[in-house]
Amino acid sequence: MTNSFRKSLLATTFITGVSLLAVPALAQDTSVDPQDAERQTGRTTQESVQQDAAQEGREGEEIVVTGTLIRNPNLSRASPVNVTTADEVELLQANLAEEVLREIPGVVPSIGSAVNNGNGGASYVNLRGLGSNRNVVLLDSTRIVPADLLGRVDLNNIPLALVERVDVLTGGASTTYGADAIGGVVNFITKRNFAGIDVSASEQITERGDGNVFRVDMVVGANFEDGRGNAVFGIGYQEADAVFQGGRDVSLTTIETFGGTALGSGTSVPSRFSGARNAAGTANLGTSQIDPATGGIVPTFATFNFNPFNVFQTPFERFNMYGAANYEVAEGIEFFTRGLFSKNTVDTIIAPSGAFGIGVNISLNNPFLPAAARSQFCAFDVNPSATVYTPRFTAAECAAAATAAGPGDPNYREIGTGGFVAFDVNGNGTVEAGEGYNRNPQSALFRQHRL
Repeated sequence: MTNSFRKSLLATTFITGVSLLAVPALAQDTSVDPQDAERQTGRTTQESVQQDAAQEGREGEEIVVTGTLIRNPNLSRASPVNVTTADEVELLQANLAEEVLREIPGVVPSIGSAVNNGNGGASYVNLRGLGSNRNVVLLDSTRIVPADLLGRVDLNNIPLALVERVDVLTGGASTTYGADAIGGVVNFITKRNFAGIDVSASEQITERGDGNVFRVDMVVGANFEDGRGNAVFGIGYQEADAVFQGGRDVSLTTIETFGGTALGSGTSVPSRFSGARNAAGTANLGTSQIDPATGGIVPTFATFNFNPFNVFQTPFERFNMYGAANYEVAEGIEFFTRGLFSKNTVDTIIAPSGAFGIGVNISLNNPFLPAAARSQFCAFDVNPSATVYTPRFTAAECAAAATAAGPGDPNYREIGTGGFVAFDVNGNGTVEAGEGYNRNPQSALFRQHRL
């Protein structure tokens, strides 16, 4: 038993010794003298490090051709490129291409579904606020026929159901695409090799029960010639109801930006006029309003609240079709064709119109003209001189004109007939050419047309 234990102990000692001897031997085999390395490779250690680093950099570079002059967003660049994929579009539940672009930084709101006053039925994109005509919109890297003479592309024609991703270059790209790409480039990439049938439908409604949006799309595609060719066809229908600003407390009235007070349009009822003097007769008034209680002209006290008539979402109905096909004849040679059709019906809803500062003549014998307002119109100082007061009509002329029978009456007077009077306005003792005043200017009328 003792003999067996001694043999085991010696064996353990021997293995341990071999292990201890093997470790420094292994370290000596792996270490290389830098001078020997230089003689073997013909390069210095510093040169080797630099060349290896350069080689690693070249191996890390990757150029991806996407069929567009916008470079792949994964590469480093000075101008940022934002990419929105089809999954993100589906997550947003967007019904229009313009709604997708709204979520991208650098895109300023332009004419679209959220604009009703001034909306001609089209949707545009405005990059960096430089104007909707200062950017290029592409479909599969090729230009689309513009919707107007300004060269703007209607985003309602984009087949959103077929979009695979959206590349947005928000930096200037005029050197590549021309002067109309100062704001940037938007490129809609469609599904190139789609095969099968895809049918989707959605129904959206707000928590207030308005603004219903219905959308249905169908896409059919197939590959042929062992994948060398593909044809795809899509058809879609969208319908949206209006969301009025008057239906929300937050937008019931127009709020002044700094003070937070309610505002409105000066084109209102009662009417507002220019060319009158204050009741005290001490100064001319600006554009002021008729006071129904007194019949006098006073500073504006009632404005027109136009917000309830305007909308957050413009109602529209759209039917669109898109078809495309491509075939690779040989390597580097490909034929392709595409066609778009879109019919959009947009109902623009705006507040009641009015007379926005139109020049009017007022007969002083008008039976609907209050006596107080007549006196203020007559007392209006027509002379711009700071030292001379010249009323439009004297008090006697004004009183006589109030009872004039008509234009043939010598006492008849009318506001707005004009007439230039040469006068030394600046008081330098000389009446220069063109110096003077209009002795009877027109009055500017502001009045909202009630429905």
